Amino acid sequence: MMLKRLFNHTSETITAAAVVLGGAALMSRILGLLRDRLLTYTFGAGPTLDAYYVAFKVPDLLYNLLILGALSSAFIPIFSEYLAKKDTDGAWNFMNKSISTMGSIFLLLAIACSVFAPWYTHLTAPGFVGAQFNLAVLLTRIMCFSPVLMGLSAAVGGALQSLKKFLLYALAPVLYNVGIIVGILIFVPLFGTVGLALGVLLGALMHLGIQLPALISSGFKPAWSWGWKDKNVREMFMLMGPRTIALAAVQINLVVITALASKLPVGSVSIFTLADNIQSMPEGVIAVSFAVAAFPLMTHFAAEGNPDGVAKTINQTMRTVLTWMLPICILFVVLRTEWVRIILGAGKFDWAATVATADTLALFAIGLFGQAAVHVLARGFYAIKDTRTPATVAIAATVIGLGSALWLMGPLGVRGLGLAASIESIINALVLYALLIRRLGSTYVADTLKTIYKISIAGLVMALLVQGLKEPIGTYVNMQTFFGVLIKAGGASLGGLIGFVAIALLLRVPEMYEILEMFKTRLRGVTKLLPADVTDIDSSH
Repeated sequence: MMLKRLFNHTSETITAAAVVLGGAALMSRILGLLRDRLLTYTFGAGPTLDAYYVAFKVPDLLYNLLILGALSSAFIPIFSEYLAKKDTDGAWNFMNKSISTMGSIFLLLAIACSVFAPWYTHLTAPGFVGAQFNLAVLLTRIMCFSPVLMGLSAAVGGALQSLKKFLLYALAPVLYNVGIIVGILIFVPLFGTVGLALGVLLGALMHLGIQLPALISSGFKPAWSWGWKDKNVREMFMLMGPRTIALAAVQINLVVITALASKLPVGSVSIFTLADNIQSMPEGVIAVSFAVAAFPLMTHFAAEGNPDGVAKTINQTMRTVLTWMLPICILFVVLRTEWVRIILGAGKFDWAATVATADTLALFAIGLFGQAAVHVLARGFYAIKDTRTPATVAIAATVIGLGSALWLMGPLGVRGLGLAASIESIINALVLYALLIRRLGSTYVADTLKTIYKISIAGLVMALLVQGLKEPIGTYVNMQTFFGVLIKAGGASLGGLIGFVAIALLLRVPEMYEILEMFKTRLRGVTKLLPADVTDIDSSH
């Protein structure tokens, strides 16, 4: 009975869904940080860890290009249309045809990826030679098959999102990280460094395994069905085309930046990746969770021919996300060294690597707003079945980002790569928002700008408080110990957050009231959270 309730748990509001997604994402990201700490403790920021991160690039390229492109921009809107028409048989038929067709393509690509690994590793890591190059090739050949499992899992997860069954979909990344941690702790001692790649495969299998029973419980019956002749499957591939091009630009950007980092001093690939992993934690927990939760409502309004509803949903979600993200950005900038020491500073991860990672993190954090906003804004375009505009903007932003990376890596080294990524994400977000306003109207822009103005004032107060508190606290603790650094960072962070919340409430930022109400509601153990719907929110504040 408990398992049945777990499989059939639904979230009927954006906030409730975001809490489910955010809570699970937080668990996943914490495990991700534990994973990174285990990696740095065991290998340090050196040649082995650099090879491991390079080996991830092409599998990640396949996953982000083909799987995420189909999921976010093509599969969910079409699957949701079947559900809106109460045509569940048609939905399941479309599901089987989609996963059969995509799965076959993914498998062929994985085989090709494995065969040609030595050739493209020369491109993705031109600075690697000898044993480090051979290790990167071996790990890549194994990990190339993880996108096949992740592709099937993503399609299952997309259907669960459309059914508003977010819980097991949200828990899948948790198990993915568990698999990688098993690889580090168990497979590496048994099989050597190749155990890292085996852990990735285990994680991908667990990612699929936790979601499939929930979909079967909803009535889905897996069956092979080649779907290329189906008009809706062809429409899905047509819709994912521009999205795939946009993601290709982003992923090629990451591959090129990794290649540039491989030409910098040993450990630069690891430093860049570790800083990116830390700053992406709030992005995944907050921005992605709210964007994913809001997307079904956006598509609902779009299907009704209600652009005002789409615009209202986007702006409300944007305001909430930015209110969450600003304090985190400040903490990453002002307390960058302390938090990197807490998360990664153990074992073979030395002080030089800590400082370089911290500085790269601070420059990454400048662009957190842009990264967060893009998740929401891009889904606004997908809801109205426009995948071309985000693709075009992403390509232009990527070109600017790569130019910035080439320019900045000379004077700043790996730190310059982090700043270039921020420049790219900020430009992407600003252009997308301007185009979306022109498409949907500017009715709610004033509310968004007002919120940004108010939280900026609160953010300035918070930054001054954190900066003023961190040194006095540091004089009373032993900064050579983990708990001493934790007390310093935690105390200064808490003081700054209290100041931020107080000023935001004083300035009557409505999103802050909603956030506090959410926490109060959770503490009371009530599952129905406010606001009940974005359409219930009074935008006059």
